[in-house]
Amino acid sequence: MANEQLYKKFAGYYDKIYGKLDHQKESEFIKWAVNKHGNSKSNLLLDIACGTGRHANLLKNNFEILGVDINKEMLDIARDKMPDVEFITGDMKKLNLRRKFDAVICMYSAINYNVTFEELELTLKNFHDHLNDAGVLIFDMGINKENWTEGNVSVDTVVDGNLKLARISKAHLENGVLNSNFVFLIKDNGKIDFDVDEHKLGVFEIKKVIELMESIGFDTFIYSDFKDEVYEIGNGERPVFVGVK
Repeated sequence: MANEQLYKKFAGYYDKIYGKLDHQKESEFIKWAVNKHGNSKSNLLLDIACGTGRHANLLKNNFEILGVDINKEMLDIARDKMPDVEFITGDMKKLNLRRKFDAVICMYSAINYNVTFEELELTLKNFHDHLNDAGVLIFDMGINKENWTEGNVSVDTVVDGNLKLARISKAHLENGVLNSNFVFLIKDNGKIDFDVDEHKLGVFEIKKVIELMESIGFDTFIYSDFKDEVYEIGNGERPVFVGVK
């Protein structure tokens, strides 16, 4: 059985693996959504599961940011990139900062690390508690039951100078939980490494997530793939949830 490392060993490769994502587009959407839906008086933003700080780096001129991640290795990289931004270690399911924010974001489908619906409820209540009145929660849920494909194989590759990396995974859903074992094959400066990083992710129905958010007290809106277009279930795009306290 693989150990659940959550990129601890591979944190140094994380930015290269996800370098193809359009973080600028996502960050522009975050600014747009906060401006459209929020009505808070300040600009405090809580970046949950911030990773190496890719969004924080693009948003730090617009918000005062606190970044939180469970992975200390990721946070070390974020601090090196942005010594002017505060980053702390924490778990979204248990976080109690005794502070409130005008916006909370949780990107990269990190919300799916809530494996059960009960965990998701606790986390969303936690996010709600950390928001000021009229504050805005934004998260994407690229993994959901509506777009699920059993057995899908994904392959990510990186070639950068002396680094050659391949990350391979196969999707398998069991009792509503995605067991995704990422197989890493790495050749870095002539040294070859191989390991498996296990990730367990909850896969939820979008309609049930909407109902849950509304029961907690969010006015809920869903947009398509970080665009100002209303999401329609079944359109194949990534749903981006915006909840207003």
